[in-house]
Amino acid sequence: MTVRIIDVETTGIDPAVDKVIEIASVDLTRDFGITARRETFVFPGMPIPPLAASVHHIIDEDVIYARPLDEAIVPFRGADAYVAHNAKFEQQFLGAALGNPPFVCTYKCALRLWPELPKHTNQFLRYHFGLIEPFGVPRKDIAAHRALSDVIVTTAIFVKMMQETTWQQLLEWSREPALFTVFSFGKHMGQRYDAVPVDYLLWMINEPGMDEDKKFSARHWLEQRRRAA
Repeated sequence: MTVRIIDVETTGIDPAVDKVIEIASVDLTRDFGITARRETFVFPGMPIPPLAASVHHIIDEDVIYARPLDEAIVPFRGADAYVAHNAKFEQQFLGAALGNPPFVCTYKCALRLWPELPKHTNQFLRYHFGLIEPFGVPRKDIAAHRALSDVIVTTAIFVKMMQETTWQQLLEWSREPALFTVFSFGKHMGQRYDAVPVDYLLWMINEPGMDEDKKFSARHWLEQRRRAA
């Protein structure tokens, strides 16, 4: 079974209008090492906005001679499953081009495995768990928000997850919405979902503007209370 960890950089966050400008991946070995490093720029067919460039530092001159996505994606196809941090993003931009394979989302899985952590970003988890030079890659060579660097960090986090639970469990968590334990918004910010008033959880479930992950979390913790009662 080939498990491929993948990451993209883009011109923005809206898959309806934005485009991929960089892809990178590595494959996980049986002994939890990495092999088959791949990275490439992608020609987006549109200018890279300054806001996006300020995050990943990729500019138009970097991608002007790169291949378009339908050509650039070819070496990244063919894995049995893919892993990404906040995999929904990669699935929105690459899913169809890869053939809509199964994805493990290390962000969703981190919320399940380590719910009490203050953040669950790729770089926070890296430093929290002391993954300073993952797989022997020098610290100076890891640049946050560049595709290959993010892939290497995500792989190190994924390996830690595989040491604590099963592949099947990670896949199941990844198929569900994100499960939050602590509020990151509103008047209950910083409080646990299982400690706020039931009426507030019910309001969240029935609020049309509430996103799917927060509704799912409210339902989950409400059900936990009912079972404990």
